[in-house]
Amino acid sequence: MRPTPVLLDCDPGIDDALAIAYLVAEHLAGRIELVGVVCTAGNVGLPDTVANALAWLDLAGAPPVPVCAGAAGAIAVPHVFTPETHGPRGAGHAVLDTTTRCVDARDGARLWVDAARAYPGELVAIVTGPSSTLAGALEREPDLPGLVADLAVMGGTFRGHPGNTTPVGEWNVDVDPEAADAICLRWEAARAADADLMVPLWCGLNLTERAVWTPRHSERLLAVADSPLTRALVEALRFYFEFHDSVGEGYLARVHDPFVAWLALHPDMVITEDSHVRVECGGEHTRGMTVEDRRGHRGRADNARIATGVRVPGGPDAVLDEVFAAIASLGR
Repeated sequence: MRPTPVLLDCDPGIDDALAIAYLVAEHLAGRIELVGVVCTAGNVGLPDTVANALAWLDLAGAPPVPVCAGAAGAIAVPHVFTPETHGPRGAGHAVLDTTTRCVDARDGARLWVDAARAYPGELVAIVTGPSSTLAGALEREPDLPGLVADLAVMGGTFRGHPGNTTPVGEWNVDVDPEAADAICLRWEAARAADADLMVPLWCGLNLTERAVWTPRHSERLLAVADSPLTRALVEALRFYFEFHDSVGEGYLARVHDPFVAWLALHPDMVITEDSHVRVECGGEHTRGMTVEDRRGHRGRADNARIATGVRVPGGPDAVLDEVFAAIASLGR
């Protein structure tokens, strides 16, 4: 069997950097084929997300991979950046070298469509930033839901878990709820036409906040694999520790994105519940909320799988150990 083709849409971002490193390790191990990286404006602006993705790919020793610039901001509102969370350039305290890698001439939405058409029924797509570029790809190719084998989205929060941006909103969704809702609507329509269609895996804060990287992880990483990559990751994560500490969560980092990348590559190990999800785009107090219809009040076809846990002894900590081991393999 050939490796699973994987497309990453990210907004690096500190935990995106870990996701990039993890996927490169899986590619080099022959378990996946990383067929492209889309960069979307998110934690920082588009020029920085592109530059950061190129630099992290270099540090990880990735082979040539198409890297495309995607959406430069949200669909309907001014884009909000998070320098307090990921640093002014999106790499925390890390200083990333310039790279000789070139940006692909295609825009990010075109790479989405091209990858889906090149690997129909095989492509696993992972979104770890806002859904802005994916929403644009769906406008270009309405049949995209039927072309991808699976889609994992780091976004939203479910089962009453609080938000991290508003009381009910997770950042990736809250920054561009119109884009996130477009994904819900498109897969709802596709599922209504094809009941066997795989609906997206929504990985919300209710699960991803359980993926916690501590200073002990960073110390161990340098102990087992001291390299330019691991030193840069540790410096980036130090900023992330400081941010979480500043908001009362302790000197730690919630590393959502590499956790979601692992979930995307191990769908049989994810505990899910099918549901119908929409994103609130207009409420004064609820804009950006992922609203799950668990009782079928809307009478609509399910358009989402809600990730609620993992079938792994040790839970998210054990998953993070696997991510850690993969990244450490790059530093050796």
